[in-house]
Amino acid sequence: MRLELKSIGYWSLIKISFVVNLVIGFVIGLVYAIFMGAFLGLAGNMSDLTGMPMMDEAMPPFGILMVIMPLFFAFFGAVFNTILFLITAFVYNLTARLAGGLEFNLEEIKQEPTGYVPPPGYTQPVTQPPPPPPPPPPVEPLPPDVPPPSNDTDDDKV
Repeated sequence: MRLELKSIGYWSLIKISFVVNLVIGFVIGLVYAIFMGAFLGLAGNMSDLTGMPMMDEAMPPFGILMVIMPLFFAFFGAVFNTILFLITAFVYNLTARLAGGLEFNLEEIKQEPTGYVPPPGYTQPVTQPPPPPPPPPPVEPLPPDVPPPSNDTDDDKV
């Protein structure tokens, strides 16, 4: 089966890329904050060993670094990469309009169902369906000379 990608929708690209880049940016910011905190902690210990204050007053607390850096990377990474993806989609749509889109050759793979296979020697017990319920009794019509019962009673007339 051959398929061709003619164009990329801008709004769907914005939604997907923003959310994906937000998550990726948060993870990268978290890793960056951990390594930066370790580096700053090591630099602070080095200044204690040498006796020269290098970064004692300028070093931010590690907790603030762990909160600010992931949020910073997530937001700015999501905005920057979404704009970059939008420009890329615009260029692709122009190129696809002039030269044709990307072609994909897809092939369907036929796979046998992989269900439960009972162990050898296992026989499934045979069950009989329940018998059907008995039919309702027949309704006999009233004879022609008997009037149908009425809902009027003596108590209602008083």
